[in-house]
Amino acid sequence: MLKNENKYVFEFKAAEQIYSESSVKISVVNTINDLKDFHKVPWIVYHKDPYWVAPFWKELKDLFRSRNPFWSHAESKLFIAYKDNKAVGRVAAIIDYAYCKNIREKIGYFGFFECIKDSEIGLKLLEKAQEWLISKGMSIMQGPINGRVDLGCGFLYEGFDIAPSIIGSYSPKYYNDFSVNFGMKKSRDLLVYYLDLKPSIPEYIKEAAERCKANGVKIRRFNRFRLKKEMNWWVDLMKDIFSEHWGYISVSDEEVKTRFGVKQARWFVDSSLFLVAEIDNKPIAFKWSTPDYNQIFKKLDGKLGIVEIIKFLWYKRRINQGKFNFVGIKKEYRSLGIGSCMNYYTMLEMKKRAYNGAECGWIDEHNTASIRTIEKTGAKLYKKYRVYEKIIS
Repeated sequence: MLKNENKYVFEFKAAEQIYSESSVKISVVNTINDLKDFHKVPWIVYHKDPYWVAPFWKELKDLFRSRNPFWSHAESKLFIAYKDNKAVGRVAAIIDYAYCKNIREKIGYFGFFECIKDSEIGLKLLEKAQEWLISKGMSIMQGPINGRVDLGCGFLYEGFDIAPSIIGSYSPKYYNDFSVNFGMKKSRDLLVYYLDLKPSIPEYIKEAAERCKANGVKIRRFNRFRLKKEMNWWVDLMKDIFSEHWGYISVSDEEVKTRFGVKQARWFVDSSLFLVAEIDNKPIAFKWSTPDYNQIFKKLDGKLGIVEIIKFLWYKRRINQGKFNFVGIKKEYRSLGIGSCMNYYTMLEMKKRAYNGAECGWIDEHNTASIRTIEKTGAKLYKKYRVYEKIIS
């Protein structure tokens, strides 16, 4: 007997097969075992792929727990494709009603898409996601977006011979073909830059940092041992700064704290790479960078037990690349060159660690201010992700 303890957002009922043709069947995720099948699909798709980094089961499981604040304003339906009784494809249809209300459009997402190189299965999965979104009154289907843009979005469009960095994603080229063949068009591109840290830091970046100091800007490290106090200003700053960015909406403080690994920040934040800009002892900007932990995660195969923790601690010292993740500056201070200033001190720290380089982004192609700031460091565009959309009703 199936037991529904309201732990997850799916329904907990008997298997629900919605499509069957020859050896291919598509089912709805209704149980925790279905969710495990959903999770395991990438291991089939990326078997022996040298670039792919396995996801963690706990991250997927925690996302789809009903207690996650995201589901107070969103809902989803998850589909799995089986071929010869083996899970070979998956997709999630997701609606964030708060986002729809905010932008005044009925946009639903498809996300968590993975599929073997079989166009029949790939297109059928997208069709099932589209049907569910239409049944919920959506007019536009957009994706891939895994519920929220910070959880992963866009199919890799350029840069297939590069391993994904931390908070980055990877997908085969043929996913773009699936999207086009399904009648989807480009919505926007998300740009990723690479900063070579071997040359000297450009003098004009150093000069920008000195001007910031002269204007009364103080740069300090994030204090992970005073996490509660740091979170008080950081959450407010995040909500203020990113409220106008594509894909972001104003949510509760509690929901912000479920994002970006905030609850685990005390344990994994690298304080020397999480910089805070202050004027008169009040935070006005931050830049959160990290070592590229994906270099270690790749060795863990999606597992996170005692053995994997020991591996993490051992290999941590061998990381040779950084990642510029998030930067935010209050509007009224954006003319002071604070972005370049924080880039300077981040580059200094990474060079001290003998990092070869750093990945920067993604950056929305329409965010020209951020693009200009990162290009001033000498970083070069080297990877693109593409988000697609389709009018469905």
